[in-house]
This record gives sequence, structure tokens and C-alpha cells, in this order.
Amino acid sequence: MNQLDAWLLRRPACDPRRWSLTLRMTLFFSFAIALILIAVSAMMYRELVHQLHERQEIEIRDAVRIEHEVLEKQARKSAPDLWQHEWGEQVEEGKRFSWRLWSGAGRMLAESSHMAAPPDGYAAPNRRGKFSRRSVMTDGRLRHLLLVAQRSDERDGAVWIMHGALDVSEDEQVVERYLFKLSGALAVAIVLSGLVGWLLARQGLAPLRAMSAAIGRVSAEKLHARIGSEVWPADLQALAVNFDAMLARLEASFEQLSRFSSDLAHEFRSPINNLVAAASVTLTRARNADEYQETLEVIIEEGGRLSRMVSSMLFLARADHAKQWLDPESLSTAVEFDKLLDFFEAVAEDSGVAVTATGDFPILADPLLLRRALSNLIANALRYTPRGGAIGLMARDNGNTIALSVADNGSGIAAQHLPFLFERFYRADAARSSSDSTGLGLAVVRSIVELHGGAVAVDSVVGHGSCFTLSFPKQAAVPRIRPLES
Repeated sequence: MNQLDAWLLRRPACDPRRWSLTLRMTLFFSFAIALILIAVSAMMYRELVHQLHERQEIEIRDAVRIEHEVLEKQARKSAPDLWQHEWGEQVEEGKRFSWRLWSGAGRMLAESSHMAAPPDGYAAPNRRGKFSRRSVMTDGRLRHLLLVAQRSDERDGAVWIMHGALDVSEDEQVVERYLFKLSGALAVAIVLSGLVGWLLARQGLAPLRAMSAAIGRVSAEKLHARIGSEVWPADLQALAVNFDAMLARLEASFEQLSRFSSDLAHEFRSPINNLVAAASVTLTRARNADEYQETLEVIIEEGGRLSRMVSSMLFLARADHAKQWLDPESLSTAVEFDKLLDFFEAVAEDSGVAVTATGDFPILADPLLLRRALSNLIANALRYTPRGGAIGLMARDNGNTIALSVADNGSGIAAQHLPFLFERFYRADAARSSSDSTGLGLAVVRSIVELHGGAVAVDSVVGHGSCFTLSFPKQAAVPRIRPLES
């Protein structure tokens, strides 16, 4: 954590990441409006100044032209030594315009009485007149002047330079007042735009607050509630639909957890009751060695059932939390089938069931977990296949997957039970329950296949048997399993 993050942590109100959406939208709206208003105001101000400058230049150019015409008339009809004096008397003394006349040699010939511009403030003269601007202090006040220097070459060879000065102080004051009023109006407009933006943001985010309130009313007892059925803006409709989907998943998980807890208590109660009952009956009176041995056999049997149940639950918990170690290897389905046939040979003979295997394909799987999954299916098939029945193991190549099937011609399973068959502690009916079964075998099978990135399926017809199919991908699944932590 850097110093800035630490400082913001102590002052959460200063952290922009913690600002509300209303504040963010208000600031964004105000900033956008402010930029637009400032840009428009700057354009208006610049255009006003440009128009004033153009008018001032036209005015001073006309004044210089008029003075030059008067000068030419006086010079033609007056004596050489008197025309300057007579021209100075006839020139109209304007309040805004003042002038100064220079000879080509740089000698000042005449100037108006209220000429305030110093001689050195002018640009180099030319025939069209060259403009410049200057501010001077006269009579204790600041005056803004537009200056022009124009050169005139007469027919007799004389050269005159006219310096003109136009007092534009009043125009500058108009511009300053306009700028002051424009700035005030701009500030008020920005504040009002911020207020309007805040109102619009609150109004625009009202559906979001309504959705937040609706979500806040959802609890563990109200997971059936849905908000997607209400009318929401298009931007929030997708959020509402996704939230409803999440609620549906949570509701299903809660129901599964509740059912699992109930089933777990029920499954543990039976063997524990059997253990307590066997021990209690044995202790009611003195028993001989055979009776004690029989009681111990019951205890061992029920203890083994509890052990298998706990082992299966531990495996499922590790698989659910991605902590089960998965070590896939390239295996031969024929070799794995032969190992399973050897393992179940004695049980199959005692049950009077024939077990066969066909198909030899390479498969990428964890050998121990693969044998465990197939062993659970074969054990189930032996349990519910009558004497004289048959169980077949088959491997086939389905393109991207290798499918392993365990089929029997036993009693079969009703269709309404098939969607729930791989859930924990689920049993199709009481008749399919036995002391050897923990109700977790098929759940373990599904977890093993899913750990490999595959899928499990079942087909069954009552009275004709069942077929369980495990599909394993040919390519290794994405490694998402961590080694078991000690």
C-alpha cells in the first residue's frame, strides 16, 4: 500500500473510488455543461472584441482619410508657410480622435490639442496605415488608445506621416462590463447545471435504489423471491435476470444442503442406533463367547458402514472444494477391466451373475479414481441383478471422448428417479436400500468423472436393467485440482 492509498484510507470521503454514483454523475454533468458554457462564452466574447476592433479600425481609418483630404486642400490653396496653421484651425476637433502630423524628415508639423499618445508608441508607417494599441495615463486615469501610422507621398514630392490616436476607453469599459456580467452568468449557470444534474442523477438512479431495496428484502427464508418479473430499465433488466438466476442457484443449494443435512442425520442414526442396540442387548445379561462374537460382528459391520460413509463424504467434500489430488495417466481400458473382473470374480460367482468386458482404448484418467468409480457401479449392478443375470463392461470411442459403460439386466430404475440418482443419499426406493449401501456411491462416481472434465449418464427401463455411461475427454482436463493439504 503506497502513501496515497494510506491517506485515502484515513479519509474515505476524499477517495473518488468511494464516491456515490449520484455524485459522480452530477460532477460529470456539471463538468460537461461547464465546458460547453465556457466554450460558447469564450466564442461570444472573442467575437464581440473582434467586432469592436474592426469598428474601431474603420473609424480611425476614416478619420485619418478625412484629415488627409483636408490637409491636401489646404496645402493647394494656401501659402507654403501658412497652410499648416490654417489646416490646424479647420480640422474638426473630435473627442475620440486625435492626430499628429510629421514631415518626411521627422519634424513634427502640427498636432491636435488633446493628443495623448507619445510619439514613440507607433509602429512603422506605411501607405495603408499600420495599427497598434497602447494604454497611457492622462489626467489621473488610464486611457486605452488605438494608434495608426500612415505615410502619404504627394505629387510635389513631399512626404507626410500622419499619426492618429483613437480613444477606445469606453469600448474597453463595455468589454470589461460584458466580461464581468458574462462571468457571473456563467458561474450561476454552472451552479444551476450542477443542481439540475443532481436532480437528474437522482431521478435516473431511482430504479437502481428500488432494485437495491428489493434485493435487501431477500433473506434465507425468501430465496423464492424474484425481481426479474418487475419492469426495469433495459440497462438493469439483465442485472435483474442474472440476480434471479443467482437466487435460483442459491435456493437450489440451500434446498440441497437442507436435504443433505436431513439425509446425513438419518443415515448416521441407523448405524449408530444399531451399535447402541447391539451393545445394550448384550449387556442386559451375561453372554457366552458366541453371542459376544456375534455382537462384535454387528459392531464391526456397522462401524465399517460408518467408515465408508465418512470416507465417501470426505472425498466429496475435497472434490467440491478442489482439494482432491488428481494424477491422470494413460491407461488401457482392457487392462483396467481385467483388474476389476479379477476383483469381483468371487462375488459374481456367489451371486450367480456373469460379468464380461469388451473394448480396448487408451484413456487418460487417474487409475485409483477410475477403478473406484467403476467398482461402485459394478457393486450396484451386482446388488440389484438377480441370479442368472449378466453385467457387461464396455469401452467405445465417441470421437472426443472415451465412453465406459456398465450395463446390467436387473430390476431397472423408474424414470422419475433418474434425474436425482446421482445426488447424495438419494435412493430410488426403500427396496433398493441395504446395509452395505451408504447412498453416496453414485455421487462419488459423478464427482470422479467431473474431476476429469467428463460427464455421467444413465439409461434404465424397469424390468430390463440399467446402463451407466462415464464419458472421459481424450485431452487432459484443465488443471483445477490442488494437492491435498496436510
